[in-house]
Amino acid sequence: MSLSNLAWKEISDPIYGHVYYNKEVEERLLSTLVLQRLRYIMQLQTAHLVYPGAVHTRFQHSLGVMHLAGAMAEDILRKLVRFTGAESLEGFSLDELVEAARIAGLIHDIGHGPFGHTFEEAILWRGGVRSEVANHERIGLLLYKHGLKDLLSELGSKHGFSSLADVVEGLVGVEEPRASVLGLVRKIIKDSYYPADVLDFLRRDSYYAGTSEYGSINYEKLYRNSYPNPENLSEIVLDRSGLGEFKAYMLAKASMYHHVYYHSVARAFDRILYEILALVDEEYDLRGVVNSIAEGDIEGFLLLTDAWFYDLMLRESVKTGSRIGGLSRMLLIERKPSWKRVGREVAVTPFRKGWSIVKVLRLAYDSGVREKVRVELAERLSEVFKIPREDVWVDVVDITPLPRSIIYSIRGEPKITLGVCKTTGGRVVLDTPVDLVAEGLPLTVLVRVYVKREDYNVDLESKSTALVEEFLEGVAREMGETPVDLSIYSHMKITS
Repeated sequence: MSLSNLAWKEISDPIYGHVYYNKEVEERLLSTLVLQRLRYIMQLQTAHLVYPGAVHTRFQHSLGVMHLAGAMAEDILRKLVRFTGAESLEGFSLDELVEAARIAGLIHDIGHGPFGHTFEEAILWRGGVRSEVANHERIGLLLYKHGLKDLLSELGSKHGFSSLADVVEGLVGVEEPRASVLGLVRKIIKDSYYPADVLDFLRRDSYYAGTSEYGSINYEKLYRNSYPNPENLSEIVLDRSGLGEFKAYMLAKASMYHHVYYHSVARAFDRILYEILALVDEEYDLRGVVNSIAEGDIEGFLLLTDAWFYDLMLRESVKTGSRIGGLSRMLLIERKPSWKRVGREVAVTPFRKGWSIVKVLRLAYDSGVREKVRVELAERLSEVFKIPREDVWVDVVDITPLPRSIIYSIRGEPKITLGVCKTTGGRVVLDTPVDLVAEGLPLTVLVRVYVKREDYNVDLESKSTALVEEFLEGVAREMGETPVDLSIYSHMKITS
């Protein structure tokens, strides 16, 4: 069956005007707990405490990704057929692949726990969690297998898409699909420079946060100037006429991470939230709930939402003598985190004296280097400030706008490149890949210092900045150019 033969309904959306979905397949999926729980998980965990408008949900984002993934998949698959012939579809129908891309976009976030990435850090990566459920993508794959796949298989067979359920699994799975055409469509969803997921969340998050200057991306120009790589049909290359927009997109993504996702006050709130999650885990065995997913028991996890946590925290916040209650009051009522930033943040880039691409990557992803900065710098600051060591926190955050899947694949001397082409005379002609760092990619790690609020003194401001810069110069001198094997972080892989 063709997609045009399905019945379509519309949803009003502030980003695209309208998002359309079909009644026969997509509406049935939307009417499940697996998808509906995303209405009760906010997209940006604690950002609403800094940007009050940022209370949109992962459900809204998932609808947007479905919409955009479908448009992007149809565009690039028609180009694939145009330039290489229908045989490049490898036996799949174009409509089935487009529908699979839409559904993969719709379900790409179903594995998120309450408070998104903070849940990963506090629960999934703290130890005691099985490797099969060690990040939201792996959880999402199991939720799909145990909660949606049978339904989608039935719906697909009924409406002429017999391979739909298996194709979707290939698009959201851990391993790269064997079929080149599926690898190409997968790049629309994740594991590429500008997947539908990122294009939607930059525009949507900036809209709701009130920082639209960071989300003004001409996403259509990006995907309409994208083509299958003629030498590797599972890869995407960008026509050089879209390079200007790509650079603007990279800067916009870095700016959103800098000013919204990793806002210095939001980071202080995240630290409180981390402690709350760890305490709740002790009482409610959240890691046990997550591990149950690997055994096929998904109900307990599906009941964990932001709404559940906010109810718990609000009830605890009015109690006296409760550690969770005290932290909850600080987070939800007083809105004054116990940590206050001191000094300006220091940006570490390959252009900083003594630093290089390899060294910046090691600071971002080598846990040994990162901990050296966090621990030893905090100790030094504690001595100079004459305050207890536990009252100093050094935060190291990476705002580089590269997909983690690309970062984690780096071994040896890193060369971060973008494939580019020129389309002419019915051909896609490859050009020399663009070295993104040489072209000004914002490869940046931020180092921020916080002290407990009661220890703060304005006189510490300039001392803090000078000490951080001096310390980082020493780190750069001591650090060799040996790159870290970043594949050891694959269990923590976040493609966006």
